[in-house]
Amino acid sequence: MATEQDARRVVLAVTYNGKTITKDIAEYLLEFIYNDASSGALDDIQIHLADRDLKWQNSWSPAEGDSIKAEIQTVNWVKDGETKALPLGSFEVDSVEVAGPPDTVMIKALSLPAGSSARGEKRSKDWEKVTLKTIAADIAKRAKLKLIYEASGNPSYDRLEQSDQSDLAFLNEQAKQEGVAVKIASGSLVLFDEAEYEKKPAVATIERGKDNVISYRFSWGTAYTAYRACEVSYKPPKAKSTIKYTYTPPGAPKTGPVLKVKQQVSSQAEAQRLARNNLREKNKEAGKATLVLVGDIRMASGLTIDVVGWGRFDGKYIIDSCRHQIDGSGYTTTVEIRRVLGW
Repeated sequence: MATEQDARRVVLAVTYNGKTITKDIAEYLLEFIYNDASSGALDDIQIHLADRDLKWQNSWSPAEGDSIKAEIQTVNWVKDGETKALPLGSFEVDSVEVAGPPDTVMIKALSLPAGSSARGEKRSKDWEKVTLKTIAADIAKRAKLKLIYEASGNPSYDRLEQSDQSDLAFLNEQAKQEGVAVKIASGSLVLFDEAEYEKKPAVATIERGKDNVISYRFSWGTAYTAYRACEVSYKPPKAKSTIKYTYTPPGAPKTGPVLKVKQQVSSQAEAQRLARNNLREKNKEAGKATLVLVGDIRMASGLTIDVVGWGRFDGKYIIDSCRHQIDGSGYTTTVEIRRVLGW
């Protein structure tokens, strides 16, 4: 005879201000959402609770800045006797909403608190003779975050101007131009090269017709037509010639639109880097899709998956963002994906 311990189930493990409240929270839980955000956005968790005893509005009431660590655990999910876990990291309470009747409480917590200098404080600064890693290190130190720099390159700049911007917005802007993604997770500021992550082996194959696929959406349109090349040109003041470079990726079609960018560059090498990165940023929009899956703890932003069974849409994709949701209907995972560019 099967017991509750033998059942296929998901467990939300929660530590609140250092205290484990997994069992306390289980009987009140209506919904839990973890948003593993795309580059430049903040991860967050949302905990929706029934408050029939009014505990969450009184003695258990959350406060701004409270620390929450969460983990999704699956038991007998794929096969009997197997327990796996997806650690979600640490978050700080950002907002609380009480509603009713019946009484409910919604707690939202972010991977970077509102009071952090990197997020809330706008500043103006001239950066001179500096590299991207140095900028990131300075911002991480000021925000009391650990820097994890996984980008293969470290572009340098003669001069950059941060004008009335938060540190995070400024860093995102620069990193995006270099094809570098920015994430904040568990007290760390992480920078990684998207092109390098695209080359990593797929963590899973998602196949049409399999019972783990709840729904899907693939699309294409002329508004997101991929460019075959990118041309960067700039004529420095008083210079006799124009700095120009055209980047054409391997396997590009011989005909098609060319993306033209006129932006200040100081060398041919800088023009080459700018052309490649601008082309990647534009062409990423041409191959996006959404998949809703039966809860899958393997899914996380920055990882790649293989998609099979959708004809022209088949191929290797990278997960741009991911949402893990636990509610009365069970556990589901929604992934926003884009086709890898391969260059």
